[in-house]
Amino acid sequence: MRTRLAALALTLPLGLAALTACEDDSSAAGDAPASTGSTSGADAGGAGAEVPEVSEGEELSAEEFGALMVAAFEKATTADLVMSMTAGGQDIEVTGQADYSSDPVSMRMEMTGMGGTGDMEIIVVDNAMYMKLAVMSDKFLKLDLDDPDNPVGGSFTGQLDPRAQAEVIEQGLQTATYVGQEEVDGETLDHYTAVVDSQAMLDQLEGAGDVAGQLPETVTYELWLTEDGLYRQMEIDMGAVAGEMLMRFEDWGTDVDIEAPPASQVTDMGDMAGMMG
Repeated sequence: MRTRLAALALTLPLGLAALTACEDDSSAAGDAPASTGSTSGADAGGAGAEVPEVSEGEELSAEEFGALMVAAFEKATTADLVMSMTAGGQDIEVTGQADYSSDPVSMRMEMTGMGGTGDMEIIVVDNAMYMKLAVMSDKFLKLDLDDPDNPVGGSFTGQLDPRAQAEVIEQGLQTATYVGQEEVDGETLDHYTAVVDSQAMLDQLEGAGDVAGQLPETVTYELWLTEDGLYRQMEIDMGAVAGEMLMRFEDWGTDVDIEAPPASQVTDMGDMAGMMG
Protein backbone atom coordinates (compact mmCIF):
# COMPACT_ATOMS: atom_id res chain seq x y z
CA MET A 1 0.00 0.00 0.00
CA ARG A 2 2.84 2.41 0.80
CA THR A 3 4.25 2.03 -2.71
CA ARG A 4 0.84 2.67 -4.27
CA LEU A 5 0.33 5.75 -2.14
CA ALA A 6 3.84 7.00 -2.84
CA ALA A 7 3.23 6.60 -6.57
CA LEU A 8 0.00 8.55 -6.28
CA ALA A 9 1.70 11.19 -4.17
CA LEU A 10 4.24 11.72 -6.94
CA THR A 11 1.80 11.40 -9.83
CA LEU A 12 -0.32 14.15 -8.37
CA PRO A 13 2.30 16.64 -7.20
CA LEU A 14 4.50 16.24 -10.27
CA GLY A 15 1.45 17.15 -12.19
CA LEU A 16 0.66 19.66 -9.56
CA ALA A 17 3.95 21.36 -9.80
CA ALA A 18 2.15 23.98 -7.97
CA LEU A 19 -1.11 22.65 -6.79
CA THR A 20 -0.21 23.97 -3.37
CA ALA A 21 1.42 27.36 -3.13
CA CYS A 22 1.79 30.25 -0.71
CA GLU A 23 0.37 33.42 -2.21
CA ASP A 24 1.83 36.88 -1.70
CA ASP A 25 -0.80 38.76 0.32
CA SER A 26 -0.25 41.86 -1.77
CA SER A 27 -1.22 40.14 -5.03
CA ALA A 28 -4.54 39.04 -6.46
CA ALA A 29 -5.73 37.49 -9.66
CA GLY A 30 -7.48 40.63 -10.76
CA ASP A 31 -4.31 42.69 -10.40
CA ALA A 32 -2.14 40.49 -12.61
CA PRO A 33 -0.57 42.17 -15.63
CA ALA A 34 -1.51 41.07 -19.11
CA SER A 35 0.73 38.53 -20.80
CA THR A 36 2.43 38.76 -24.15
CA GLY A 37 3.96 35.34 -24.28
CA SER A 38 4.59 35.42 -20.54
CA THR A 39 3.91 37.56 -17.51
CA SER A 40 6.16 40.44 -18.34
CA GLY A 41 8.55 42.16 -16.03
CA ALA A 42 7.04 40.75 -12.85
CA ASP A 43 9.27 39.71 -10.00
CA ALA A 44 9.22 35.96 -9.60
CA GLY A 45 8.71 36.28 -5.90
CA GLY A 46 11.99 34.75 -4.89
CA ALA A 47 12.60 32.28 -7.72
CA GLY A 48 15.73 34.22 -8.62
CA ALA A 49 14.72 35.84 -11.91
CA GLU A 50 12.12 38.07 -13.48
CA VAL A 51 9.54 36.44 -15.69
CA PRO A 52 10.80 37.17 -19.21
CA GLU A 53 9.21 38.52 -22.33
CA VAL A 54 9.54 35.75 -24.90
CA SER A 55 8.59 35.30 -28.53
CA GLU A 56 6.92 32.32 -30.14
CA GLY A 57 9.37 29.41 -30.36
CA GLU A 58 11.86 31.03 -27.98
CA GLU A 59 13.52 28.95 -25.26
CA LEU A 60 13.60 29.91 -21.58
CA SER A 61 16.38 29.17 -19.13
CA ALA A 62 15.70 26.92 -16.17
CA GLU A 63 15.70 29.96 -13.90
CA GLU A 64 13.25 31.81 -16.13
CA PHE A 65 10.90 28.85 -16.33
CA GLY A 66 10.99 28.42 -12.55
CA ALA A 67 10.16 32.10 -12.17
CA LEU A 68 7.23 31.68 -14.53
CA MET A 69 5.81 28.82 -12.44
CA VAL A 70 6.15 30.68 -9.15
CA ALA A 71 4.71 33.94 -10.50
CA ALA A 72 1.62 32.15 -11.80
CA PHE A 73 0.66 31.02 -8.32
CA GLU A 74 1.64 34.18 -6.53
CA LYS A 75 -1.25 35.81 -8.40
CA ALA A 76 -3.64 32.96 -7.61
CA THR A 77 -6.54 33.05 -5.15
CA THR A 78 -9.04 30.17 -5.28
CA ALA A 79 -9.97 27.77 -8.05
CA ASP A 80 -11.94 24.68 -8.97
CA LEU A 81 -9.73 21.77 -10.05
CA VAL A 82 -10.53 19.07 -12.60
CA MET A 83 -8.02 16.31 -13.40
CA SER A 84 -7.96 13.11 -15.37
CA MET A 85 -5.11 10.58 -15.13
CA THR A 86 -4.38 7.42 -17.05
CA ALA A 87 -1.94 4.98 -15.45
CA GLY A 88 -1.60 1.22 -15.23
CA GLY A 89 -4.75 0.67 -17.26
CA GLN A 90 -6.80 2.80 -14.88
CA ASP A 91 -8.60 6.04 -15.71
CA ILE A 92 -8.64 8.21 -12.60
CA GLU A 93 -10.88 11.27 -12.36
CA VAL A 94 -10.25 14.01 -9.81
CA THR A 95 -12.35 17.01 -8.86
CA GLY A 96 -11.74 19.50 -6.12
CA GLN A 97 -10.96 23.01 -4.99
CA ALA A 98 -7.88 24.86 -3.80
CA ASP A 99 -7.39 28.03 -1.79
CA TYR A 100 -4.00 29.57 -2.53
CA SER A 101 -4.71 32.61 -0.33
CA SER A 102 -4.46 30.50 2.83
CA ASP A 103 -1.07 29.86 4.41
CA PRO A 104 -0.36 27.03 4.06
CA VAL A 105 -2.59 26.29 1.11
CA SER A 106 -5.91 24.49 1.61
CA MET A 107 -7.27 21.97 -0.87
CA ARG A 108 -9.89 19.28 -1.26
CA MET A 109 -9.92 16.48 -3.85
CA GLU A 110 -12.14 13.51 -4.61
CA MET A 111 -10.73 10.71 -6.80
CA THR A 112 -12.60 7.92 -8.56
CA GLY A 113 -11.57 5.06 -10.84
CA MET A 114 -8.65 3.84 -8.74
CA GLY A 115 -9.38 0.14 -9.12
CA GLY A 116 -8.60 -2.02 -6.08
CA THR A 117 -7.55 1.00 -4.02
CA GLY A 118 -11.09 2.33 -4.20
CA ASP A 119 -12.24 5.93 -4.25
CA MET A 120 -10.14 8.42 -2.32
CA GLU A 121 -10.85 11.76 -0.70
CA ILE A 122 -8.08 14.13 0.39
CA ILE A 123 -8.40 17.33 2.40
CA VAL A 124 -5.38 19.51 3.14
CA VAL A 125 -5.98 22.24 5.70
CA ASP A 126 -3.99 23.79 8.56
CA ASN A 127 -0.85 21.90 7.51
CA ALA A 128 -2.52 18.52 7.92
CA MET A 129 -3.70 16.07 5.30
CA TYR A 130 -6.85 14.03 5.83
CA MET A 131 -7.06 11.01 3.54
CA LYS A 132 -9.95 8.57 3.23
CA LEU A 133 -9.57 5.41 1.17
CA ALA A 134 -12.87 3.64 0.60
CA VAL A 135 -11.18 0.23 0.60
CA MET A 136 -9.64 0.79 4.02
CA SER A 137 -12.00 2.81 6.20
CA ASP A 138 -15.00 5.09 6.30
CA LYS A 139 -12.93 7.54 8.35
CA PHE A 140 -10.22 10.02 7.43
CA LEU A 141 -6.63 9.21 8.33
CA LYS A 142 -4.96 12.37 9.62
CA LEU A 143 -1.33 12.96 8.58
CA ASP A 144 0.85 15.77 9.89
CA LEU A 145 2.52 17.36 6.87
CA ASP A 146 5.48 18.35 9.04
CA ASP A 147 6.14 14.67 9.75
CA PRO A 148 8.60 13.15 7.23
CA ASP A 149 7.49 9.67 8.31
CA ASN A 150 3.90 10.04 7.14
CA PRO A 151 2.82 7.20 4.76
CA VAL A 152 3.09 9.23 1.57
CA GLY A 153 6.52 10.49 2.54
CA GLY A 154 8.30 13.74 1.82
CA SER A 155 7.41 13.45 -1.87
CA PHE A 156 4.03 15.05 -1.10
CA THR A 157 5.05 17.53 1.56
CA GLY A 158 7.91 18.79 -0.60
CA GLN A 159 5.39 20.20 -3.04
CA LEU A 160 3.86 22.64 -0.57
CA ASP A 161 6.26 25.48 -1.42
CA PRO A 162 6.15 26.66 -5.06
CA ARG A 163 9.69 28.01 -4.79
CA ALA A 164 10.96 24.62 -3.66
CA GLN A 165 9.04 22.96 -6.49
CA ALA A 166 10.45 25.44 -8.99
CA GLU A 167 13.94 24.60 -7.76
CA VAL A 168 13.20 20.89 -8.26
CA ILE A 169 12.11 21.55 -11.85
CA GLU A 170 15.10 23.82 -12.47
CA GLN A 171 17.53 21.11 -11.36
CA GLY A 172 16.24 18.69 -13.97
CA LEU A 173 15.08 21.00 -16.75
CA GLN A 174 16.51 20.10 -20.14
CA THR A 175 14.50 22.47 -22.33
CA ALA A 176 11.65 24.96 -21.89
CA THR A 177 10.00 26.70 -24.83
CA TYR A 178 7.24 29.25 -25.33
CA VAL A 179 5.16 27.52 -28.01
CA GLY A 180 2.88 30.49 -28.67
CA GLN A 181 -0.74 31.51 -28.22
CA GLU A 182 -3.44 28.89 -28.76
CA GLU A 183 -7.22 28.68 -28.57
CA VAL A 184 -8.30 26.23 -25.86
CA ASP A 185 -12.02 25.85 -25.14
CA GLY A 186 -12.67 29.26 -26.67
CA GLU A 187 -9.96 31.04 -24.65
CA THR A 188 -6.65 32.39 -25.94
CA LEU A 189 -3.87 30.94 -23.81
CA ASP A 190 -0.07 31.08 -23.72
CA HIS A 191 1.39 27.60 -24.26
CA TYR A 192 4.73 26.49 -22.81
CA THR A 193 6.41 23.10 -23.00
CA ALA A 194 9.18 21.76 -20.77
CA VAL A 195 11.22 18.56 -20.75
CA VAL A 196 12.65 17.56 -17.36
CA ASP A 197 15.20 14.88 -16.49
CA SER A 198 13.22 12.68 -14.12
CA GLN A 199 16.16 11.34 -12.13
CA ALA A 200 17.59 14.79 -11.51
CA MET A 201 14.14 15.89 -10.39
CA LEU A 202 13.58 12.89 -8.11
CA ASP A 203 17.00 13.39 -6.55
CA GLN A 204 15.61 16.62 -5.09
CA LEU A 205 12.54 14.95 -3.57
CA GLU A 206 12.81 13.24 -0.21
CA GLY A 207 11.22 9.80 -0.20
CA ALA A 208 10.89 9.54 -3.97
CA GLY A 209 12.94 6.35 -4.33
CA ASP A 210 9.83 4.14 -4.27
CA VAL A 211 8.66 5.42 -7.63
CA ALA A 212 11.91 6.23 -9.43
CA GLY A 213 11.58 3.16 -11.64
CA GLN A 214 8.07 4.13 -12.69
CA LEU A 215 9.15 7.25 -14.58
CA PRO A 216 10.87 7.47 -17.97
CA GLU A 217 14.18 9.29 -18.41
CA THR A 218 12.34 12.53 -19.06
CA VAL A 219 8.96 13.94 -18.06
CA THR A 220 7.22 16.38 -20.41
CA TYR A 221 5.10 19.26 -19.09
CA GLU A 222 2.69 21.23 -21.27
CA LEU A 223 1.45 24.42 -19.59
CA TRP A 224 -1.24 26.86 -20.71
CA LEU A 225 -1.50 30.23 -18.92
CA THR A 226 -4.22 32.86 -19.12
CA GLU A 227 -3.58 36.40 -20.29
CA ASP A 228 -3.24 37.30 -16.61
CA GLY A 229 -0.44 34.77 -16.18
CA LEU A 230 -2.55 32.24 -14.23
CA TYR A 231 -2.56 28.50 -14.84
CA ARG A 232 -5.48 27.29 -16.90
CA GLN A 233 -4.38 23.85 -18.06
CA MET A 234 -1.48 21.47 -17.53
CA GLU A 235 -0.61 18.16 -19.19
CA ILE A 236 2.14 15.85 -17.94
CA ASP A 237 3.47 12.80 -19.76
CA MET A 238 5.15 10.52 -17.23
CA GLY A 239 5.58 7.49 -19.46
CA ALA A 240 3.81 4.17 -19.88
CA VAL A 241 3.89 3.17 -16.20
CA ALA A 242 3.16 6.42 -14.35
CA GLY A 243 0.83 7.55 -17.15
CA GLU A 244 -0.47 10.91 -18.29
CA MET A 245 -2.40 13.64 -16.53
CA LEU A 246 -4.55 16.53 -17.70
CA MET A 247 -5.38 19.21 -15.16
CA ARG A 248 -7.65 22.23 -15.47
CA PHE A 249 -7.76 25.23 -13.14
CA GLU A 250 -11.22 26.75 -13.49
CA ASP A 251 -13.16 29.67 -12.01
CA TRP A 252 -10.30 31.59 -10.44
CA GLY A 253 -11.67 33.54 -7.46
CA THR A 254 -14.56 31.14 -6.86
CA ASP A 255 -16.02 30.51 -3.41
CA VAL A 256 -14.51 27.37 -1.88
CA ASP A 257 -15.64 25.00 0.86
CA ILE A 258 -12.54 23.43 2.42
CA GLU A 259 -12.71 22.39 6.07
CA ALA A 260 -11.20 19.67 8.23
CA PRO A 261 -13.59 16.77 8.78
CA PRO A 262 -15.30 16.52 12.20
CA ALA A 263 -13.24 14.76 14.88
CA SER A 264 -15.74 11.90 14.90
CA GLN A 265 -14.77 11.14 11.29
CA VAL A 266 -11.00 11.18 11.89
CA THR A 267 -8.67 8.38 12.95
CA ASP A 268 -4.88 8.05 13.20
CA MET A 269 -2.16 5.60 12.27
CA GLY A 270 -2.47 3.76 15.57
CA ASP A 271 -6.06 2.79 14.78
CA MET A 272 -5.07 1.64 11.29
CA ALA A 273 -1.93 -0.28 12.21
CA GLY A 274 -1.20 -3.09 9.79
CA MET A 275 -3.43 -1.69 7.06
CA MET A 276 -0.77 0.45 5.39
CA GLY A 277 1.83 -2.28 4.87
